[in-house]
Amino acid sequence: MKLFDRYILGKIWPPALLAALIISFVVVGGSVRTEMRAITDSVPVSQMAVLDILRLGLYVLPTLWGYIFPITFLMGVMYVFSRLAQSNELTALKAAGVSLKRIVMPVVILGLLLSVAAFFIADRMQPWAYERLVRLISQELPMRMTLESLPAGVMHEVGDWRVYIAERTEEGELHGIVILQPSEEGANAFYADRARLVMKKGVLHLELQDGYFIPGDPRQHFMFKSLVKAAPMPKMLKRALSGEGMTLADLLSEEKRLSQRFDETGALPVGGELRNLRREVKNRLAFPLMCLAVSFVGAPIGARSRKAGQSYAFSIGLGIIGAYFILRKLVELEALLPLALTVALGQTPNLLLCLLGLTLLWRVDRV
Repeated sequence: MKLFDRYILGKIWPPALLAALIISFVVVGGSVRTEMRAITDSVPVSQMAVLDILRLGLYVLPTLWGYIFPITFLMGVMYVFSRLAQSNELTALKAAGVSLKRIVMPVVILGLLLSVAAFFIADRMQPWAYERLVRLISQELPMRMTLESLPAGVMHEVGDWRVYIAERTEEGELHGIVILQPSEEGANAFYADRARLVMKKGVLHLELQDGYFIPGDPRQHFMFKSLVKAAPMPKMLKRALSGEGMTLADLLSEEKRLSQRFDETGALPVGGELRNLRREVKNRLAFPLMCLAVSFVGAPIGARSRKAGQSYAFSIGLGIIGAYFILRKLVELEALLPLALTVALGQTPNLLLCLLGLTLLWRVDRV
């Protein structure tokens, strides 16, 4: 590798890494807040540890790298080349007989390597992380909501019970507990001044003291001094794995199965699933190649910003990213299209960026 290749690539990664950290923090923070809103309907925030929030962020991150890689790489390339242009280093290299096309080539190669890395993350790490995200949200966190962990003063759903606890003592005794339990006749209601959890034969029970019981037929109600009931277990949330939790091979296999099923039945719900699955295949192939596409345009645009400055280069870069996602949205049709056409439309923004980049590279030595 030439000395100036190492010099340029060495200057790209610090601003790109800084941009990646900032964008990851913002984007992952927003995704974690969204997931926590869904979780807190069943699991109070007080039952979540800092480690749980960190795990949420860790599992969400691989699903977002397809967006983060290209954006931060483009910003890093444009920042470096705009600085090289402003400090006349590009002019010096050109005077030494090194064409700007040659200078840009290692950036394009790095963009290709990043595309491979982004595809690997999306195809291998993303399904692994998404599966654990679903397990954390639907199983681990809800299973913590046993009676001994319920906050006081709020109505909770534990298993098939609705439970309200007025007060909890430091010794773990429950005061003013109300329980609504569904039954074939309607709903049974329990009230007790005090209650405590006891273990009998390896099963957790709730011992109610000084209360009364109102069954579905209120004529059969009675008061009690002590009543022991098996404590319910929390319900796991229902959250099925989606296309984000599949590898590309799994997606293609599932697409083939749904396609055959849709040909046989013509059912609209199957068609909707098939359309969403084909879009996931499209995204799995399109987003990684965005790294390569932006490598073609970032360097020549940055090199042309010598007079306008770095703010101009960043503005143009953000405009390119915005135009990319707008175009991506425009070609994402609601109709159910063949898989090959869906994938081809997904690559349209990448192809246009590459064509723009090739045009700029052809003219880059005129800078």
